[in-house]
Amino acid sequence: MNSTDGLQRPAFRLWPYAVFVLLAVLLLAAASLLLAGDLRRSSSAAGTAVLDAGAPWEAVLGDLPASGGRPDPASAAWRPLREVQQSPEGQSHTGNFWIRTTLPAKEGGWRDPYLQVQRQFNYEVYADGVRLGGRNPNGEDRYTHGGFGWKMYRLPADPAPQTLMVRITRFSPGTTIGDFTLGEGSALLAEMIRHDVVGLLYVLFFVLLGSGSLFFWIRSHRDPSYLSFALLSWTAGLAYLLRLETFQLLPHTALPVYMADLPGVTATGAFFLFLHHFAGEKGNRLFRLQAYALFAFSAATVPLVFLMDVQTFGSFYNNGLLVQLAFGAVTSLLFIIRSFRANVDGEGAWILTGMFSAVFFTVLHVGGAIITAVPGLRSLRTSPSYEYFTQNAAGLGVLLLVASFSMALMTRMARIRREHQAFTESLEVMVKDRTAELQEAYRLLQLTVQERSEAIAALSVMEERNRIAGDIHDVVGHTLTSTLMQIEAARRLIQRQDERGMERLELVGELVRKSLQDIRESVHMMQSASSDYDLERIIPGLLARTESAAGVEVQGSMGKLPPLSMQQKKVLFHTLQEGLTNGIRHGQARRFRYELQHEDGQVRFALWNDGRPHAGEKYGFGLTTMLERVQQVGGTLEVSSPGGSDYLLSIRFPVA
Repeated sequence: MNSTDGLQRPAFRLWPYAVFVLLAVLLLAAASLLLAGDLRRSSSAAGTAVLDAGAPWEAVLGDLPASGGRPDPASAAWRPLREVQQSPEGQSHTGNFWIRTTLPAKEGGWRDPYLQVQRQFNYEVYADGVRLGGRNPNGEDRYTHGGFGWKMYRLPADPAPQTLMVRITRFSPGTTIGDFTLGEGSALLAEMIRHDVVGLLYVLFFVLLGSGSLFFWIRSHRDPSYLSFALLSWTAGLAYLLRLETFQLLPHTALPVYMADLPGVTATGAFFLFLHHFAGEKGNRLFRLQAYALFAFSAATVPLVFLMDVQTFGSFYNNGLLVQLAFGAVTSLLFIIRSFRANVDGEGAWILTGMFSAVFFTVLHVGGAIITAVPGLRSLRTSPSYEYFTQNAAGLGVLLLVASFSMALMTRMARIRREHQAFTESLEVMVKDRTAELQEAYRLLQLTVQERSEAIAALSVMEERNRIAGDIHDVVGHTLTSTLMQIEAARRLIQRQDERGMERLELVGELVRKSLQDIRESVHMMQSASSDYDLERIIPGLLARTESAAGVEVQGSMGKLPPLSMQQKKVLFHTLQEGLTNGIRHGQARRFRYELQHEDGQVRFALWNDGRPHAGEKYGFGLTTMLERVQQVGGTLEVSSPGGSDYLLSIRFPVA
């Protein structure tokens, strides 16, 4: 009975629920008049004769003497049954007593006569002194329900018996006799079917409600209130199915009918479980405890049916159920009071309607005999319609309970649809607002992207300038260094008038021409594909030119390398080139040694020289450019003097 904030709850109106209950009462009353108007009346023309307490029975307390295996009624002091029942000894009598009556005749005679016995616990039936059968609750008839279980006995048709005698054994004080119906077999079957019409409708209605609730449970992401409602509907339907007189026509139904009260107990537990689930987080925990207690009671009762005798089991069952129902009545009353104190919504109103209907019609069912004691209403005692009405009142209460709960579920679904509609409308508003915000954000993003594109273009130009500068430094700087050294050597030789000075000048010319060729080759290498940039071919050429031009000695080794990208190859080549240039120009180195290896997923390059050791000075333009290139391939560069008098340049970068 939860509600959503922000949705206007409709005002509570009592009259729709009162009309709902009143219509149910009128329908049951109409069914009682139509189906039971003549049900309890003696009507030989209709093929049946009801021999209830209003028939001309005679009774005698105690046992009759037997003669030749037959009871001898002649010596007994027979009195009218009504007189015996109203006498003090009749009201306090326990044990055996006998009743007898004259069987009514039928015009044309009984062709296929049967005697149906109901609502009698322990008895033996005799027709003209001949035993027809009986019921022994401690023997083979133990599992025959004393309330609505029935037994049928065939009477001889020719000659038709005249007197019906019944020996009844009572374990509690009183002389009630139950119901005896004489009739043709087909007529008795028709009466059973007519009597069961309302019950069959109950069963069908309960099964449909339970199946529909299970469907909604599957569709509603396993809402437990739907499942508990399905359990309530199905167990209530099973309870009514087992109470149908026609159900007992099927074979092997004695034990299920004897245990027919247990589905009703389970349905009561499902009722409390539904209240607990339906109330949501605010649900009364006592409802859940009551439901589990009733479920446990039903489960424990099943083995006790076979372990206890009939009287002990009946006492245990009635007393145990009475305690739990009393506790359930208190919790239900507290729930009703608390609900009325709150603002009752449509869901809560239907729940309360169902609870009121169940209690009200159960009181009618149990207290129907009390109403007939009111002056002016005593004539109802002999009314078959009133008896039929009170017999089915409890079922109508359960039916209205289940129907009210189904209406509560439908009301909840309608509320959820309204909430969903309101939520959808609010989402549409939010989507419109958010769309406008996104459009504005997109416009700003376009401006930002445009500005960023311009910045990236400017940065690309700057990077290209730096790269070109580095290439010029690496390629041209190396050659110019060698050229300057040769010019200086030629100047000194010419000052000493040494002819080798002219040779040096010729070598300078060769170096300048070679420098131009190197620039062309460098540009070509920058434009070449990675597969054309072969380190094993170009590194030896670089080393040979350096040794020839600068007069230095270069040694080293190059291991097997994995496939490298163009950028990685250029990094290795320019590192070697810059290392040689720096060692000659700034370190006055004369000997060089290098190593190029692939190990543990990394390419390692190291270059030693015997020039001036590293003193921690800042990197110049060449080393700075070299460091940037190494970092672009994810590598590191290090300059050190591990021996104290040498110079070591090393790089490493990962490869796939």
